[in-house]
Amino acid sequence: MNCLSFDVGGTTVKYGVVDKSFEVLKKDKIPTPHNEEKFIDSLSNIIQDNLPNVSKVSVAMPGYVNSANNKYLYGPHLQFDIDFSKLLNFTDYEFHLDNDGNVAAYCEYFLNYKDKYSNLIMLTFGTGVGGGIISEGKLLRGRGNAGEIGHMLTSNDREVEGDSGKKGSFESSVAASVWTRKCTELTQKDQDTELAKIFATKNVGSVLFDNTLNLTESETAARDEIIQNISNGLLSLFEIFDNEAFVLGGTMSSEPFDLVELIQNDIKNRYKFPSRSFPDIFIASQGEDSGIIGAAALAFNETS
Repeated sequence: MNCLSFDVGGTTVKYGVVDKSFEVLKKDKIPTPHNEEKFIDSLSNIIQDNLPNVSKVSVAMPGYVNSANNKYLYGPHLQFDIDFSKLLNFTDYEFHLDNDGNVAAYCEYFLNYKDKYSNLIMLTFGTGVGGGIISEGKLLRGRGNAGEIGHMLTSNDREVEGDSGKKGSFESSVAASVWTRKCTELTQKDQDTELAKIFATKNVGSVLFDNTLNLTESETAARDEIIQNISNGLLSLFEIFDNEAFVLGGTMSSEPFDLVELIQNDIKNRYKFPSRSFPDIFIASQGEDSGIIGAAALAFNETS
């Protein structure tokens, strides 16, 4: 039977019916409800509409979860707890719950890299920075919520606060929202640069990483600072986990420009690995469906 998967964000809940070949048979989305009662009611209605065609329900949440007790605990973009056992007819299907970073990492690993790597780390760049860690072919969860890469304390900038509330966190200096903010600040100062002109039409912060643009000195400095901060984070993760690959995803994955090349060049120029090779770096391939496909993949492959 199929799996009904939910990819929950701060503003939108995406959902879809996914078969065992990981084909999305149908999908839709609703605005994210903003209290537990409305959340449970909305998901219950969707589940009941699809129950004749599914045997599993899998939910990816943007924050901390207690999978053993079927509970969502807290997240910066969804600041209320949810007891999923309150879903209507909860015992009529097999239920799975996980963090959205874990789900995205498992999606990329299982569909693209499981035959090549055993140790992979995914980072998702958006309003903050999410993450998921594959160790020896399995998700590394710790007590349940390992992989919150964006909450690492890596910056000396104590003025900028990340989604976790920690000043100086990794996400506070490298999230995609930071790229966009930097582009906005730069283009407000000078609206005649190549960056300003393309940013006005695309309005995506990743345009800062377009190597075809002739950047000004201040634009180059802003870009290099972000790249170095990302590189430092990746290097720290490599030293801890000795992984074989990084996958970078999130909202920018459809237009990453030359982000990977810039990171690779920065690491090559600043660091030496005389007896080791730095992990390969890839851009996520599954796009906006990665959450629902990944949630289904976990449900099909990590059955209880």
